[in-house]
Order: sequence, then C-alpha cells, then structure tokens
Amino acid sequence: MQIKIISVGELQTNCYLVWNSDFQDCFIIDPGDDADFLTEEILRLGLQPKAILLTHGHYDHCLGCLELKLNFNPPIYLDQKDDFLYQNAAKSATYWSSSKALKQPTPLPLPKEITLGNSTFTVISTPGHTPGSVCFYAKPYLFTGDTLFVDTVGATNHAYSSSKDLQKSLKTLGKLPPETEIYPGHGESSDLETALFPHSEI
Repeated sequence: MQIKIISVGELQTNCYLVWNSDFQDCFIIDPGDDADFLTEEILRLGLQPKAILLTHGHYDHCLGCLELKLNFNPPIYLDQKDDFLYQNAAKSATYWSSSKALKQPTPLPLPKEITLGNSTFTVISTPGHTPGSVCFYAKPYLFTGDTLFVDTVGATNHAYSSSKDLQKSLKTLGKLPPETEIYPGHGESSDLETALFPHSEI
C-alpha cells in the first residue's frame, strides 16, 4: 500500500492519499483544506479518488471536501454522530481561522468496512474527542485522526467530548498488534505501542 502524507491548512492537518500500487483507485483521508493542491497531487500521481473518508467532523479535517467532490465526484463518508460538526464546518472555519469555506456536500453514513483494491479498511468507532470519531484500520496501518497522536491524545474539552469514552477507545485500539503503524491527524507517524505507552495506565 502506498501512503502519501500532505500537510494542509492552518492547523497542519495530515491528509492522506492511500492507494495500492496495482490500482489507480485511492482513498482521501481527512482533506482538511488546500483542495487545489490536493487535486494537483492526485492528478500528478494518476490516481482516481474512490472515496473521501473522514475520521471526524471538525472543520480542519473536511474543508477540502466540496472542491474535491466537484473535481472527482467521490462519495464522502462520515460517522453520522459527527454530522452536526461537519454541517457547521464552514462557520467554524470562519470563526476559528482565516479560512473561508462554503457549505460542505452531504456525507454518507460510514459502512463497517470499505475496500480499496485488494485491501479492506475496517472502521473502528473511537468516540471521545468527538462523538463520531473513528479510526480506519487496514493491517498494519491505522489512521487515527485526532483520537491518538504520537505523544498525546485528542482533546476532550469540548461540550460534546468525553474523556471516559476516549479512555474506552484507547483500550479498543490497544487490542490491535503493537507494531501497527499509526498515521494521526496531526504530527508524525509512529507505531501503536509507542503512541499508547504514555497512556498505558488507561
């Protein structure tokens, strides 16, 4: 599997282009902004977006959806518990950043699994940072969004967040192989054991 990491937007969100070498189809995970640049990269690599996968509904993970939808027409998948965040993404971007955004296209409910070529991505529900946060797992790769980073975990200081739920989500991720490669929503990649070690008491 090929993974290209592209840092986008003011918050330096990690957007991932994921594809198998034998196929042109790709997933776009968390296109947080800079859709024009993402479009150029997709065309340069000769890829065809099969789907946009969102780990959660925060604006810095989805602002590129509209332009990418217009350019390539892939379905957009999001856990419906985060639809209220996604629908307010444009307002949030205007309030919290200098980004100007239009209302995003309607997403589809996430299936339990989604295939890309000969790889199957399992959707793992990991609420806490947001009610509808998920991780995408295709052994040995885990895309964690803002649930788990190399040196910390997702913030739970929002009214809709839950530290208790996040603790349960980390325990769920802890059942995966320790050598699992994690690709978080911000910052560097690592392995699961290293990322979870500071939180091993959870």
